[in-house]
Amino acid sequence: MSSTRSRYEAMCEASPDTIILVDADGRITYANDRVSEMFGYDPDDLVGDPVEVLVPEAVRDGHVAKRDAYLDAPETRPMGANLDLTGRRKDGTHFPVEVSLSPIDAGDDLEVMAAVRDRSDRRALRQKYQTILEAAPDPVFITDAVTREIVEVNEQATALLGYDADDLIGAPQTLLHPTGEEDTYNALFERHVAEQHATFTRLPDGSPICAETATGDCIPVEINARVFDLADHRLVAAVFRDVSARRERASQLAALHETTRSLMTADDPDCVARLVADAADSILAYTSTVVRLARDGSLQPVGVTDQAHAEMGDRPTYAATGDTPAGRTYAEQEPRQFDDVRDIDDDYDRGDARSAMYFPLGDHGVLCIVDPTVAAFDYGDVELASILAANTEAALDRLTYEGELERQNERLDNFASVVSHDLRNPLQVARGWLDIAQRDTDAPTDALDRVDAALDRMAAITDDTLTLAQQGRTVADETLVDVADLAASSWSTVDTGDARLHLTDDFRIRGDPDRLRHVLENLFRNSVEHSNTSPHPHSLDDSPDDPPSVTITVGPIDDHPDPQNATEPTDASACTGTSAADTSIRTGHSPSGEPTRTGPSPSDEPTRTGFFVADDGPGIPEGERDRVFEPGQTTAPDGTGFGLAIVKEIADAHGWTVRVTESESGGARFEFTGVTLVDA
Repeated sequence: MSSTRSRYEAMCEASPDTIILVDADGRITYANDRVSEMFGYDPDDLVGDPVEVLVPEAVRDGHVAKRDAYLDAPETRPMGANLDLTGRRKDGTHFPVEVSLSPIDAGDDLEVMAAVRDRSDRRALRQKYQTILEAAPDPVFITDAVTREIVEVNEQATALLGYDADDLIGAPQTLLHPTGEEDTYNALFERHVAEQHATFTRLPDGSPICAETATGDCIPVEINARVFDLADHRLVAAVFRDVSARRERASQLAALHETTRSLMTADDPDCVARLVADAADSILAYTSTVVRLARDGSLQPVGVTDQAHAEMGDRPTYAATGDTPAGRTYAEQEPRQFDDVRDIDDDYDRGDARSAMYFPLGDHGVLCIVDPTVAAFDYGDVELASILAANTEAALDRLTYEGELERQNERLDNFASVVSHDLRNPLQVARGWLDIAQRDTDAPTDALDRVDAALDRMAAITDDTLTLAQQGRTVADETLVDVADLAASSWSTVDTGDARLHLTDDFRIRGDPDRLRHVLENLFRNSVEHSNTSPHPHSLDDSPDDPPSVTITVGPIDDHPDPQNATEPTDASACTGTSAADTSIRTGHSPSGEPTRTGPSPSDEPTRTGFFVADDGPGIPEGERDRVFEPGQTTAPDGTGFGLAIVKEIADAHGWTVRVTESESGGARFEFTGVTLVDA
């Protein structure tokens, strides 16, 4: 037995820890030489003393009870797990310790071996780094490079993984990573140590680096590791950055890229709007999204998610230039963001919506995204929504371009038709009469006059064909145009005979003034020519009571059905918002010969969506209205049939819609909608 005891004590002397043997009575039977360095006692002086001599006086009584409890059920385990243990030196000073207990079978007697480690360095290290670590915005884990034990963590680290700090400190670094993959992450830790300072985004096989939470969930992380030395310890500081949001964003961007491909194959704007609303919902989790398209001077909800409808009800149509967030976003072409839409001072009910983002889609409309939570959107949300808006605008631009290309092709076809047909007829007439004049000395005296007339008609057709081709180009730069002033100016350049012009009100639109002049001149000329107007212009000496051959009216269209439209209600007040007597304006010319203007006051002015040009002439039969805009369609004997085709081309170039219907008096009425009207 003595030889066994000697070998055992020799092994204890080789241990780097302080080793103390205690018998069943709690008295020290052996202490190795490390006890002198740690406690200041000579090992032989401690033999026979109660072990409580190494414990602070304040806790000695409690220690005796805990010692007796251990002896009743001895096992190998740490002493005082999760507790801060303290030792007492011979000089009375205290220091932090860590104690491991192991029972030893010594024949008939039971002894307990206590391995004691001084934790002063670890505590000092923890205090030194605590302030710095807690100031770090990301989770930080300090690990011993040799033992691979975690020696310090910050609050962000415990929040990320769901552990208490005491659960992590002293544990192997593999606890931070998926269970069962210890070898993989030990190899990764070796790279941390070997490379001294490096950032690791993936494992060597390309798979993501994961941190495992206390509940077993995996969080993808990026690790920035730096090796440093402190108090004879080589440590590794590992900063974990949760890249879940980054990976989700990458996935969202990839999905948006695929959505863009779908958008670029959509064949109409409504389809684009619906696809965008669906993408905002399914990809970006913007469940309450409305895509508004600009039509007839308003922003109409076309793409609406189910959640948006459920939370906010049927969405209204906003005025394109109205004082709403959507209207201002469209008019100013600048995005807007609101943390709480209840702060918006307007009369619209937005239901449960609180946060909102608005993005312009060029001249096509507005993308609106809301959320029931206040301040729900951050920079990342704004950036993703901006990308979606830009892709939407590009898709709608494509449709506009393709529409313009299709119109150009139609114009080329029309030109070919004119060259092959319309010009051929007067050319043949000219050749026939010229041949007669050249061969027959008895040819009619007006043969050359007829040749000249045929050539004049060819010149007119050529000019109108050129105008048709030029006016169809999309309007790039729009300016404010006072329609009443332009109508009065255009009237003076047309041979109107004794026709009269009536302007119901002053109003302004956005457009190309030169092309709009062509529209008005052609419509004025069309009304006069098809009403058998006297060839002599109206004289200033004529009495204003003389009935004109035709009266032409120009005015704005409000958002109610027009009374002069055969398919719309016939209440005259719907046109201008006043009584029928107020809107039936027939004022003739002033004594100066200028057109006069009467109409409702600005305060009575309804919401306007376009403008009209109407006359009280013979009108256009309903069965012929669909064809009047085709090149070459005319009933006038000397007309080219291009005037109304040019009108439609100019309307299309502005993005307007033009239609012909019946005026209140049975004449022709041309309505232009989709026009941007601006308050005077």
